[in-house]
Amino acid sequence: MGSGGVIAAAAVVGVVAAGASGLAAPADVDEMWRDSGLRVVDRAARADGDCVPHSFGQVQELLRTSPCVGLDRMLFTVTDDKGGTAVVFVAWVEFADPDRAREFKRLEDVHGTGDVVPLSGSLLQVADVPFTALNYDSDVVDGVTVVIAEAENVAGGFTAEYLDDIAAVAVRTPRP
Repeated sequence: MGSGGVIAAAAVVGVVAAGASGLAAPADVDEMWRDSGLRVVDRAARADGDCVPHSFGQVQELLRTSPCVGLDRMLFTVTDDKGGTAVVFVAWVEFADPDRAREFKRLEDVHGTGDVVPLSGSLLQVADVPFTALNYDSDVVDGVTVVIAEAENVAGGFTAEYLDDIAAVAVRTPRP
């Protein structure tokens, strides 16, 4: 396991411990990132009732026929002690039933089928970073909510493997 895998494993352990009796509080999330060698610099979150205008491609078409019942999006930056910075996008897409959530996740997990639109980097006073969905992870929580996470390099030398590890941790971020 490379250093990124060790960092992700340590952070996941922190999330499980923090979330064992329910969702982790924001301070616990910051601690989780610190335990992984990263620090949350800034974050912004937004709740939207309709997913269609905040999506594109085949994902958007699916959401037209199988509407979500809630959408929360978060954008945050993390830094390491060497000055490297990554921007992380997390979205919670909630559906009325588990079948729709699984259908959405199956499509969302296929690269190139569309996506949920990230929040603007201007909310964090950083330039918009094009999210490629190459450093991506997803999960279904509570049976009806699909969590997707993507990470991109802003400054420094984060490798693709390290960004994948960041996304794997970010997908466990508690919903705002």
